Amino acid sequence: MKTTKLLAMLLVVGLGATACSGETEPETPTEGTSGVDTDAARDYFEDYENSADMDGAAGATAPVAVDSSESGAEPTPMPPPPPPEPGEDNTFTDVGETVWVSAQESPLSTFALDVDTGSYRVAHGMAAEGLAPEPDSIRVEEWVNSFEYADSAPEGNALGLQVETGAAPRAEEGTALVRVGISSLEIADEDRPQANITFVIDTSGSMDIRERLGLVKSSLALLAESLNPDDTIAIVIYGDDASPVLEPTKVSDRDTIMGAIDDLQAGGSTNMEAGLRLGYQQARDAHVEDGINVVILASDGVANVGMTEGDTLAEEIAGAGEEGIHLVTVGFGMGNYNDTLMEQLANQGDGFYAYVDTFEEAEQLFVEDLTQTLTVVARDAKSQVEFDPEFVESYRLIGYQNRALEDDEFRDDTVDAGEIGAGHRVSALYELVPTDAVSDGTEVGEARLRWADPDTAETIEINAPITWSQDEASETLRVAALVADSAELLKGNSIVSERGFTLGDLREEAEALAGSDVAGIEELRDLLDEDLQAPVTDEDRD
Repeated sequence: MKTTKLLAMLLVVGLGATACSGETEPETPTEGTSGVDTDAARDYFEDYENSADMDGAAGATAPVAVDSSESGAEPTPMPPPPPPEPGEDNTFTDVGETVWVSAQESPLSTFALDVDTGSYRVAHGMAAEGLAPEPDSIRVEEWVNSFEYADSAPEGNALGLQVETGAAPRAEEGTALVRVGISSLEIADEDRPQANITFVIDTSGSMDIRERLGLVKSSLALLAESLNPDDTIAIVIYGDDASPVLEPTKVSDRDTIMGAIDDLQAGGSTNMEAGLRLGYQQARDAHVEDGINVVILASDGVANVGMTEGDTLAEEIAGAGEEGIHLVTVGFGMGNYNDTLMEQLANQGDGFYAYVDTFEEAEQLFVEDLTQTLTVVARDAKSQVEFDPEFVESYRLIGYQNRALEDDEFRDDTVDAGEIGAGHRVSALYELVPTDAVSDGTEVGEARLRWADPDTAETIEINAPITWSQDEASETLRVAALVADSAELLKGNSIVSERGFTLGDLREEAEALAGSDVAGIEELRDLLDEDLQAPVTDEDRD
């Protein structure tokens, strides 16, 4: 495999050299939407994918069996066990249902903001294999936050707050849907600070299942193509133990970086603890004052050597955010995948969690999204909504179950909350049941947003009124409602399940919105296929 790649690289170099001598012109490199050459990066994924197709379970060491019927017989190699199917041996944690809350008894709703999108991308990874999302894998806010709702960038602050209200499309008559939209300022690539990025890459044997490591290599190459020349990349790998394979290297030294990517191979156990410890040490050693200091963990979430529990590993990294080092976790590969660990680590590491299952998703994350959002513009960002019991009988926050805060923690600036990067967009949805006293235009509550400036530690708080409306939902509210209803119906939320609509009904709504050119709706429509098979669970096996 390594020889094949080397020959392929030499061929590319040879074609480039002959272009000037009048021989056949090489093909023009493929460019992504940001003008980045993606051909070399795509080769890693496609070469690995082809190799996996030919070799079956790549990288597995065949056990040896001895035929005892003949004395002195040669050991007979046994075929390696097949890798887990995409729907097998995955680890998810159910965050529970959203419930109705009496505004009279509890008028305040408080939570830390969340910019993760991993749950939604995991669902697409399952659907690509013909599987419906596993209910425990669904965190509704991560589905909602995978879409954009045309919220304008803030003026004068790092974060902006916008609120819209309308009739909830599929809820009981008279129920309102409120979307609290939060936007962060955008920073042009040429204006962002220097980045010090340390990749911590899982190169254990499980990363050799199908094309996982090939996609990781593609992701690294894509990022190297899209960063600025004075940014630095370092690479730490871990299997049985951890080791540095690339010291912090300027992106301008592309050959050295690509050489390190070429040499990545899978094998061994999974000592994630050692990998993270060494990765953070590398990030500290190369720390850029007033710059972006990030550790990116690329893994399938498996940890079977050293510390292996999510809570323990998360405690190890929780303090690094105070040093200005943030953790981004990027998951790869269904089948023996630990979503719970990857999400927990990102939460504790003051970063965010994403999942990549195709080259196109890698391109979107590592070329389009990541370089801007790595610049943290708001620390410990929290939201609080207060409803007026005179006008609101009950409400429910859709999602954010594992981000809930105590109400008095909203203005407690020692409480750790969410970090928001430049260009991030976050939404929170509420359903409201009114009292008889409400009328159109009545102010029924207030949305508040509080965060700390990452440079000065100054605390900023802004607010916006929530007004009652039963107008037909705007297009953005329709999209938000469709995404949330899809997630909750697939999860099996009892409130939504009792409303009587089906996946087919939601698919029809997706078709209608797709005609309006709403970005991402066609992808969502694919998740609403009633022919998708339920994944095998541990209970099914028992």
